[in-house]
Amino acid sequence: MRSKLRPYQREALEWALRVAEARGGAVVSLPTGTGKTLVAVAFAERYAQRGARVLVLEPTRFLVEQTARKFRYEGLDASMVHSGVRERDWGKRVVVATPESALSYLQQRYGEGGDASSEFPVVIVDECHHTVGRDPFAQVMRYLEQSVKLGLSALVPKSRAWEIERYIGPIRKWDFSELEGKGYEKPYMIAEVYEAPFRREEEELYERLYEVWLSGSPDSHFAALALTTLSRDGSDALLDSAARPTAFANFLQAIAPLAPIPPEPHKLPVLESVLADYEGNFEKAIVFVNRRCTADLLAERFKELNPVKIVGGRGAADPEARRSALEEARRPEAKLIIATSAGDEGIDIPEVDLLIFWSHVSSPLRLYQRLGRGLRPAPDKIKYTVFIVTPGTRDYDALPESLVALAREGIDVSGIFDEVSSQVLGEGLLMARKVKELAESLGARGVSGEVIISALAGARGLRAYRRVARELDESVRVGALLPYYDVSEVYAELQSWVEAGAPEAYVRLGAGHRRFIPVEEAEEGARASPESFADATPCFDPLNDLKVKGASEGAAHRLRVELLRLLASSAKPRDFAEAIRLLALENPAAMVKWRFRVEAALIPVDGREVRLTLAADYGPFMAKNAKQIEFALKNTAALWNLVLSLASGSEGLGHCDRLLRARAGILAGGRPSSP
Repeated sequence: MRSKLRPYQREALEWALRVAEARGGAVVSLPTGTGKTLVAVAFAERYAQRGARVLVLEPTRFLVEQTARKFRYEGLDASMVHSGVRERDWGKRVVVATPESALSYLQQRYGEGGDASSEFPVVIVDECHHTVGRDPFAQVMRYLEQSVKLGLSALVPKSRAWEIERYIGPIRKWDFSELEGKGYEKPYMIAEVYEAPFRREEEELYERLYEVWLSGSPDSHFAALALTTLSRDGSDALLDSAARPTAFANFLQAIAPLAPIPPEPHKLPVLESVLADYEGNFEKAIVFVNRRCTADLLAERFKELNPVKIVGGRGAADPEARRSALEEARRPEAKLIIATSAGDEGIDIPEVDLLIFWSHVSSPLRLYQRLGRGLRPAPDKIKYTVFIVTPGTRDYDALPESLVALAREGIDVSGIFDEVSSQVLGEGLLMARKVKELAESLGARGVSGEVIISALAGARGLRAYRRVARELDESVRVGALLPYYDVSEVYAELQSWVEAGAPEAYVRLGAGHRRFIPVEEAEEGARASPESFADATPCFDPLNDLKVKGASEGAAHRLRVELLRLLASSAKPRDFAEAIRLLALENPAAMVKWRFRVEAALIPVDGREVRLTLAADYGPFMAKNAKQIEFALKNTAALWNLVLSLASGSEGLGHCDRLLRARAGILAGGRPSSP
């Protein structure tokens, strides 16, 4: 392992190894943000050294990506398997998967009631409080009864403890007092994210609304409102809007049949899970929603918690009634407060220690207004903030800014940003799906931006054209799409200059030359177009051609030094991408872009030489999106290989050599300067 365990992590590891050897399994319960993943890596490493294969179960795609990257960083080769991954590698030493994907694989391979412990003699179950009843976690564990098991959880409700012990093993809980003086500083608030995926009917409606919004039609603003309402608030809010005598309702009724849409919101089962997971760990919870219909539904569903509604807006209760509701909410037996967006300002109830965002907001200022007194530290108490978000939608796109804002306020978001995930979870997934469908219809792998925009905007005018173009750029920015240049097309353009008898070939590659493929298709795209993706040292100038945004000057300087070192060692694109990704650990919002440049290279043609100038822009990319950056760098390397194959000795071919000479001064501690 590259990382060193803190004293409490080593204590938890040794206890887990000892108990697992004796009893077949152990459950480590450490508070959120204490680095449970490192304990898991160290546990897996002990068994991997003996030749055992390890299955790691994570409840969400987000955590699958995050955990697999952590294992790789620490030196254990790990694959990631979830519903968004096309190529599912079950043969790695460590396999990180969602329980749904693991269950499907085990059912197909072993049938009902089979024993998979010989394939995975070790299993690590993160968030193991889900291992109950008919949950996929529990169903997977029935295939692995003979395996050595490690369970990890920050919260083990008493009502579930016996079942968790039955499936995994004895439970040992470390509370904050036991961690004092052992390398852990207790935060006053911890943030977590729970995913609430759409059901099939909602997915289909969301995609239809997205198409209308892209079209730029006169009704596109209604489509935008519907997209936000459905993903942020839920089907009950959308159906409530459709039942009102408004122009928005007319749009909803005309755009698609709403009858198949389930009336209960898709976030409801997740809220039930949140309250069950935190059972016994909160004194009073508050759920922030946007719509009164949602508040009414939740108040009815959670009667046993003595809910109190605090609502606002037209027709809301008078000030005296509001004061009365606040007094009622302060009573000890009122365990749940439900506040609408119009009624949640000025709520001063210090006893609230679980804040749940059902309807998320994108503005940090609005976030602080909603948190209100919940942001105030409480003596000897940890408060929790939970975001319930819909993956693959704009609901998820609103999340990162608020999480970064919370981190600036001292709230522990390490459970989310400890290892920055490359998994794209927002609306960029929809554009990637559209590009994939278009590519399949054309029988192509990558599709040019011009073709994508033309196909999606159609003949609907400049507004639609610009909107699709912006969405395409945004999907690249968030890591859903990989832009690259087709080297065969670049070669053809160079040939056209040569055949024209021109003394100079000037090729400037920009937006109009780019092709796009979904990032999840990157490996397959590289195999299909090997001339456009080379697993060789890319040639670009980190000092002048690499631009970093959203990171400190010191961090950007350290990155450039590291990239120069990698150039000197003839490293591969993946090494460069990993160095850039590490920048995002301290700077989650960091962006990078670079330019590939070759100037004054000479191409010998029939006894004469053509002077070549070639430039290509890449990015901007989020620094955390390592896979996207890796394959963009492979494309950079392929362009360099093209130049090498065409050109003879010239100043242009000395570009990388000059970089290597310049890096000597940088690594010796000098200031960055042009090579």
